Amino acid sequence: MINVKFLAFSGAPESLFKKGKKQFRELFSDEDFEYYSPDPDILVFLSGGSEQEAIKFIRPGGFYLLTAFEENNSYAAASEVKALLDQQGIQAMLTDLYELHDRKIIQRYFKAKKNLRKLSGKTLGLIGEVSHWLLASTIDQATLQEKFGVRLESKSWAEVPPYESFVPDESFLQKYQYHNPNAIAEAGKVHEALKQFIDHEKFDAFTIECFSLVNEKKVTACLSLSHFNDLGIPAGCEGDICSITGMMFIEALTGTIPWMANLIKVSIDCVRFAHCTAPTKLLDHTEVDTHYETGLGTAVSGKFTSGNVTILRFNNLLTKAFITEGTIFSTHKSNFACRTQIEVNIPEADAELLKHHPLGNHHLVVPGTHRSLLKMACKISGIEVVNS
Repeated sequence: MINVKFLAFSGAPESLFKKGKKQFRELFSDEDFEYYSPDPDILVFLSGGSEQEAIKFIRPGGFYLLTAFEENNSYAAASEVKALLDQQGIQAMLTDLYELHDRKIIQRYFKAKKNLRKLSGKTLGLIGEVSHWLLASTIDQATLQEKFGVRLESKSWAEVPPYESFVPDESFLQKYQYHNPNAIAEAGKVHEALKQFIDHEKFDAFTIECFSLVNEKKVTACLSLSHFNDLGIPAGCEGDICSITGMMFIEALTGTIPWMANLIKVSIDCVRFAHCTAPTKLLDHTEVDTHYETGLGTAVSGKFTSGNVTILRFNNLLTKAFITEGTIFSTHKSNFACRTQIEVNIPEADAELLKHHPLGNHHLVVPGTHRSLLKMACKISGIEVVNS
């Protein structure tokens, strides 16, 4: 439900409010609104003289949608309030109710606001440690809770049941075909062990320190993470909390779990990504290969569906985000990168920023054009989009 506050001059007749509510409901008939909340999301200016009333509902750190129109000095009042909020550093957008373009912005706000609420109360699991090479990818528990209402719970690998005692599920064995059936069976055992643990801990999403598994046991979790993503559970590797948070964020807003990928190369107007696991739902074709860095275990070697994609990366303070859109133009495979690879054309200015001021290594790639929606969700969450 979206909290809406209608504002008018002191002593305004009830008919003005009734007319405003009726018009608002007609324009946004698919939405449910709460009109009496003391913490509104949207301020609707019905007339001039409403400025002092409006600022009673403003709090520092919030993000507000100001909505007005040309009648009754509505826009004049909203402009005055917007100017004050700008001076005070409070985030707000001013929209015109009569403009179709602005109504689409309002609808985008509704969608982002409602979908962000899906994150609140979820539990994110970290199994093992954050990989030591990830210097800018750890989000502390307090920040994660404050920003998205997500609880971070850390577990050691010692708490996960030994994978050797599990029997792989037949559907897993059939899904990932490979010339080495023993390697698939071992990957299937890893998946069953993780599945039992995730179910027991009631994790809504998780990330694992995967290199300790491959180094100590000579098996990988690449196929398991791929399968979890296909089942609708955000699952990431290397203990990267930035990436798994972004995966949860994108999935909540778009309904699709993105691909977590290494940044391989940035050129004038394109970027190359690669990783050894990927949701097979995003791929046209999938094969099984060995893990790139170690030559051990199993990994996903897939060909991405061509088309438009959106790319996102948070910083580890959840204060900044890089978001761009592009088009996959190549899935040519190099022998010097992880098994699934793509090249994406992106705007030159975004490539320049990504090359000289990256927020970190791993980036998230999701099919479709979602930049406007993700950008709106970042604004609501108090996250600056660095290439806006």
